[in-house]
Amino acid sequence: TKGAEILYDKVGEWSGARSEADAPPGEQKFRFLLDICCGTRTIGLSLAKYVHLVVGVDIEPQAIEDAKKNAALNNISNFKYYASKAETVMGPMIATCGHQSVIGIVDPPRGGLHIDVIKAIRSCDNLHRLVYVSCNPGSLMSNAANLCRNVSKTMKGEPFRPIKCVGVDMFPGTNEMEVVMVFERGPLLQQSIPSDDLFVEKVKETMLPAQPK
Repeated sequence: TKGAEILYDKVGEWSGARSEADAPPGEQKFRFLLDICCGTRTIGLSLAKYVHLVVGVDIEPQAIEDAKKNAALNNISNFKYYASKAETVMGPMIATCGHQSVIGIVDPPRGGLHIDVIKAIRSCDNLHRLVYVSCNPGSLMSNAANLCRNVSKTMKGEPFRPIKCVGVDMFPGTNEMEVVMVFERGPLLQQSIPSDDLFVEKVKETMLPAQPK
């Protein structure tokens, strides 16, 4: 559908994976793409040609089988998929990437990401950009607060910061939409990070329609 094309194009653009293909020879980074809650994995596979390896996970074995069929139909071989709960295999997935630069894409069900998945994402030091695709702004806000929370005894790893967000109308005739949000972490995080409550309010502002004047 047209909506899906727009969604996939935006995820591809904001992930930064395509920019690697445009880099001069010898300057391309050896990137891995972590595809979390991947389903039949059309998003990850659409970016496979821009990265060294796509590493995905989904809880539904049939979804993984369908992803493998999709890969075969499109002559894609640089992928590795796990049929499991994401929180149980994030360790091996991250280990597969070694110390190379990593892009993360998450497309969880309405309940959002398990807290252990968020902890694993934060523990992956070479993952500096995360693209979050959500069909539920409520769970997105909850997950975003933990991704951006300051380091504590229970939440280790450098926190992320929200960079940009856009809504894509995938459900015509309803009040629902898919939301794509980009998180990054790096030198700018030396600045103070908003409190969880303030962050949630800022996310809400990006998702609410403009009020008539």
